[in-house]
Amino acid sequence: METETLPRVLAWETLTKKTFDALDRSRCVVLATCSPMEVHGPHLPFGTDAFEGEALARRVVRCLPDRHRSRTFLELPFVFAAADVVPQPGSLSFRPSTITRFLEDMGGSLAAQGFRDVLVSNFHGGPRHFVAIEQACHRVSQRRGIRMVSVFSLMLSRLTGPGENLEALIGALPGVRKGDLVGDTHGGLLETSQLLALHGDLVDPEYKTLPRQTFESWLAQAQGGRAEAPKGRLAGLVAMIRAFRGNVRFFQDHTYSGAPAGASAELGERILDALGSKAAEAVTEILDGRLSPLACHSPLWPYRFFLLNPVTIRLADRLLSFSNPIA
Repeated sequence: METETLPRVLAWETLTKKTFDALDRSRCVVLATCSPMEVHGPHLPFGTDAFEGEALARRVVRCLPDRHRSRTFLELPFVFAAADVVPQPGSLSFRPSTITRFLEDMGGSLAAQGFRDVLVSNFHGGPRHFVAIEQACHRVSQRRGIRMVSVFSLMLSRLTGPGENLEALIGALPGVRKGDLVGDTHGGLLETSQLLALHGDLVDPEYKTLPRQTFESWLAQAQGGRAEAPKGRLAGLVAMIRAFRGNVRFFQDHTYSGAPAGASAELGERILDALGSKAAEAVTEILDGRLSPLACHSPLWPYRFFLLNPVTIRLADRLLSFSNPIA
């Protein structure tokens, strides 16, 4: 039975040259968070996704087996470059190519200095954001021979499927009503609970009075019922385009989707533990050498050309009649 070892997490910006030079970089794990500054309802701080991304990485570290908790973890300051943010004043929008290039440069610099393991965390579900992170991690791992992976994408890969998914994992937690998880995609029960656990002083008490509202209910009302599901080989891509188009229109008028009023700090702690534990399973396989970083992708990885190519991005925005008011 392994004895528990408290992980050693050092903030990169606090290091001195003397401390840095004493580290065994081949045994260190670098933690980086790339999440947006983005509007999250009238009640959550703009840095919600960044706080959650950092917390996810720290929970992963806490949930690792003792043989890896004994490593040194270096935490970089979070990066707020992100795509597919809520198109509301207060959000900051970046091109996917900016995200990929920044992380490629960062990963290349870390590899040149002898670091072998880099975990990039995030808690923003915009497809063009987390797939851009995946692409950077894939390229650095392939070209520089290190293990650089997207923790969020790892978590998605483990929580997508009929037997095990996010709704089943969170729905089984005490204090959760499964009905509240339907449409809970932004600033709702999940995120409000996590922020109450992490930074309760930054959450406006108004969250207790906010009504449940979701993209799905708005769409059903707008269409007079649900649209027919697409069929054929491109069904997944068509469904994704439809969902993206609908979400853009919804979030031009609304700032959250879900039921924040049911949130609690206790539930937030349970959610963070559940997600961190699930992601840690995959990270452990990577650090053990049983899972290649080149095989660590989300279900949207096959669509990366359509999501990240500048030409297809411009075409998609034109087809969606979308002119980003904050870009």
